[in-house]
Amino acid sequence: MPPPIEGVINALKHNPVAVLPRGELFIGRDFLDYFFSQWKGNYVKQLEAVAQSLGLSVIGVELDPDWSRSLLIDEGYKSLEEHFTVGWINGPIGRLIEKHGFFDAMLSVKKDPSLFSEAAADALRDLEEKVRWVRLNGFGAIAIADDIAGNKGLFFPFTYFMDVVWPVYKKIAEIIRGSNLFAFFHSDGDTGKVIEPLIRAGFDCVHPVDTQAGLNLYELTKTFGESISFMGHIDTVTWSKEQIHNEIGRAEKAFKKGGVILGSTSGLSMKTVNDKLDILYPRWHRE
Repeated sequence: MPPPIEGVINALKHNPVAVLPRGELFIGRDFLDYFFSQWKGNYVKQLEAVAQSLGLSVIGVELDPDWSRSLLIDEGYKSLEEHFTVGWINGPIGRLIEKHGFFDAMLSVKKDPSLFSEAAADALRDLEEKVRWVRLNGFGAIAIADDIAGNKGLFFPFTYFMDVVWPVYKKIAEIIRGSNLFAFFHSDGDTGKVIEPLIRAGFDCVHPVDTQAGLNLYELTKTFGESISFMGHIDTVTWSKEQIHNEIGRAEKAFKKGGVILGSTSGLSMKTVNDKLDILYPRWHRE
């Protein structure tokens, strides 16, 4: 069996894989502190432990906080090099919502476009600063986390996305890929309408395939073929154990040529952990 990183790269490049790689983009500090309390305060050690306990090939790392920036600069994440590590930062829409609240952020789409411009400039500056350190720490990818959709589609008109948001995403993907990293994009909700533009922008992988919003992994892969990969389509919250088990078997057979990273749609936190987690991650044993 190939090393974890090689298996992930093969999946992302739509090359044959013996076993689909598994991973989580969002691993909450609450989850880490509860199940790996012996290393509380040591984020990197906790990530190593959760990767070992669940058998993760892909590990998501939070890069926005100041403490994480310090770890980056000190090359504190290098001990994760045997895994395919994806550093994630908030995108422009996420920053806009965080600063102004959801209602005012959406209102600014029509009323005050300068607010988005400020958020976009901030996101690009942050990315340009961190991308070099990410590479030095041995990461394989950067993900832009930007919740732009709900269960009924985009939070704003598609024309606004294409005219205003998409050019920023294109610059983001160019910066990431220009540093020989894979470019991931995250948004919950029904993102089906923007996947083709994300491909044109240069993104390599979309996370997650939000089944509660009506997205279907098999329809998406049929539509987009080898143009993009997908990560995270197992709903460990609402699906039954049998459904999870059956879907994992189906995906393993359907994607032997790559294109998919198995993982949950919701990430790992104390709100989402339950007795179905060990169906997706058989090595998981809770204390």
